[in-house]
Amino acid sequence: MRPLYIDGFPGCRVVLDDPALRIVVPEKADQLFPLSRISRVVCKGVVEWSMSALLACADAGITLLFLNANGEVRARWLGQCGNRQSLSQRLVDLLARSDGLALYENWYASMEKLVARSLARRSGIVDWRLVSIQELRLHFVLEFSTTDRLRANLLESLLQSELMIMLPNFGFSNDDEALIAGPVDLVRDLSRLLVWDFYPALMAWHNPEGLPDVKAIAQLFQAQEDRMYLLAKSSLNKLHQFLLTVS
Repeated sequence: MRPLYIDGFPGCRVVLDDPALRIVVPEKADQLFPLSRISRVVCKGVVEWSMSALLACADAGITLLFLNANGEVRARWLGQCGNRQSLSQRLVDLLARSDGLALYENWYASMEKLVARSLARRSGIVDWRLVSIQELRLHFVLEFSTTDRLRANLLESLLQSELMIMLPNFGFSNDDEALIAGPVDLVRDLSRLLVWDFYPALMAWHNPEGLPDVKAIAQLFQAQEDRMYLLAKSSLNKLHQFLLTVS
């Protein structure tokens, strides 16, 4: 199965042509994508969906991600999943404690320090062990053009779409209302950790101007997909260990 990326604009529609999704674009031939071959769908821009197409995705366990024009996540449509996972329950139980959110935030801060200093070391920054997160964030973000920031937003959204596939495989539910509506959004938090690793590639982009293209960003994402998976797996394992420690 592969992700389906849709770079929408006025007039673009997705309808159900069972057992496939049909993408209808004015003055272009329709495109068919079998549901059985779709892992997730990422929509950027204006894309009209029929209710039957949305429900078919939900029934097939396909997650949809809707992005704003700047590449940030606007909404999620979650497909069916199994029973609530044990590690997800541990995280919910932690957040129910009076000190739970503070403990989680401390864990997240330590993880962000780890990934940021790893990037600083690989980037040749002197005294990378002593540089604060705030200084590192400013160092990289100040190097970004406006377009770079939009590309970073789009990359972060693609990471979220990948994490929503990965989480259930690691014992976390990605549709637990306590995690989505509560103080912690695990998908968002992990994507913000992982996007640090893409900063050098963004800074080395050969075409610094122009609006971000979903397919070009997807190619950059896929070029680092194996490394991203290993980093995501490492982060989830560390979260697992943390939850076992504090439970």
